[in-house]
Amino acid sequence: MGNRHLAETSSGLTTASERHTPDELATGPGPRARRSSKTSAKLLGVLGILATVMFFRHPAALMGAAGCFLFGMLWAGIPLRTIGKRLLLIVPFALGAIVFVPFQHTAGETALFHLLGRAATEEGMDRALVLLLKIVCANLLVTYLLLSTPIFELIKSMRALGVPAVLLEIVGLMLRYLQLLKEEVYGMLKAQQSRGLRLEGWLWKRSAYRRFGELLGVLFLRAYSRSGRIYQSIAARGGFGSGLEGGLPSVDDDRHKEETSMALQIKEVAYRYGQVEALRGVTFRLERGAKAVLMGPNGAGKSTLISLLNGLEQPASGGVTVLGEAMTRDNAIRLRRRIGVVYQDPDDQIFSSTVEEDVAFGPRNLGLSEQDVEERVKEALYAVGMSEYRRWSPFELSYGQKRRVAIAGVLAMRPEIVILDEPMAFLDPRSRDELQRLLEQMHEDGYTLLVATHDVDFAVEWATDVLILKDGRLLASGTADLLFDDRLLARADLHLPRLARPFRLLQETNHVRPRTVRDAAQAIWQLMARGGEGTKGRLFKRMDGESRQRER
Repeated sequence: MGNRHLAETSSGLTTASERHTPDELATGPGPRARRSSKTSAKLLGVLGILATVMFFRHPAALMGAAGCFLFGMLWAGIPLRTIGKRLLLIVPFALGAIVFVPFQHTAGETALFHLLGRAATEEGMDRALVLLLKIVCANLLVTYLLLSTPIFELIKSMRALGVPAVLLEIVGLMLRYLQLLKEEVYGMLKAQQSRGLRLEGWLWKRSAYRRFGELLGVLFLRAYSRSGRIYQSIAARGGFGSGLEGGLPSVDDDRHKEETSMALQIKEVAYRYGQVEALRGVTFRLERGAKAVLMGPNGAGKSTLISLLNGLEQPASGGVTVLGEAMTRDNAIRLRRRIGVVYQDPDDQIFSSTVEEDVAFGPRNLGLSEQDVEERVKEALYAVGMSEYRRWSPFELSYGQKRRVAIAGVLAMRPEIVILDEPMAFLDPRSRDELQRLLEQMHEDGYTLLVATHDVDFAVEWATDVLILKDGRLLASGTADLLFDDRLLARADLHLPRLARPFRLLQETNHVRPRTVRDAAQAIWQLMARGGEGTKGRLFKRMDGESRQRER
């Protein structure tokens, strides 16, 4: 696929200062590269000091080092209160050193006192004090490093220093997940406080404790649900043992791919969650190059169908055929690289320490060389207008920017089919228009697109194929003309496109089906030109009557 061509349209997603080619961005170290180098130097310095302190054996030397570290942190502008809070983290370790170490001794040491039949020695007390002071020094150094340096810059520096990648991925994913939980907690508390919840002081009302407990339960359910979505997005790009190495298509695959014009074929597919039937005998087919929308109310089965199409789930009955090949448990991983999925919430899909690391996640799982991975990352980020943000942390991006990074992560896999789940959700009008142009350019570059959406206006303007689900059943499939069928829309809990509604109020215009603003304007002009002044008068009279009726 021609990812580079996407940039011609997606350039509207960035400002003029952000529009750089991959070659321009590769020349010369920018401010972020210099900051990364500075972070690595700081990390090495702190680790060197920490290693040196660990060789100290005299309490006075350790107390002097701790005093110097404390003075340096205050000089750097770190509040004393914050330092004190961080020191509270070592209380369990300090208690362990004080309680157990003095009683660990060898023969010939001087006993100070006995407790529960065990003797605490003078030498043991010295060792406990030395250990406690080393813990304090380590805490101060780590606190300085964490409070003076972005955490994801530290992770990247540790990667450059040779820390195992698996360990860093686990740490990065945990931090990203904790940050998302923190945001959810703040949002939930703010919403409840706006409805009268009061949590001031140490003692709360009984109702506040009960409500707070309910919120913790809801948070647990949300965390469990999000962890499942994150697992799906990681597995879709080859993580958690579902690696895609060896999944590159062979010559025979390419030959078979050229013989079939069918992108997706679903036949009598059914799926259950326990006793709940999520899908019931769904059958449809999509040609290569289609611009399809999957529509229906919440709970219709759209997300389940997407999981089946991506091979993350297997149907209870029926079959899924992808690019002419029936999907099974044995070939699902191989076929998955030909289908990219962009999930609704980009926070479920972006889980690495930096933008470039996240986009590179899928290509690395394909077993590509680092040179090929770098090429794909550059092309994908350039295609969505995010090249300048490649070294940024996900925490530093807006919601719309995260959405573009999620799309780039899929484009870097170079799939032939791209499925997007509610891509327009939570975007402002300008971002929606920009994303629609990007989707149009992706289609022109040869991608087969399937978009799950509730947006009838977007669907009628953009799509060539429409699939309508409800209660796990396929109500209808066909062209965008389905979205002008009032009875069908009522059954599917959808509404008529806004551009078509005025024509439903006019006589002899029920046949008008405008898909774009231009279509609607031309239809109005033709209606007025054909009917003359009499038609104009009747049109305005009818519109005035409708306006008066609404006012009543």
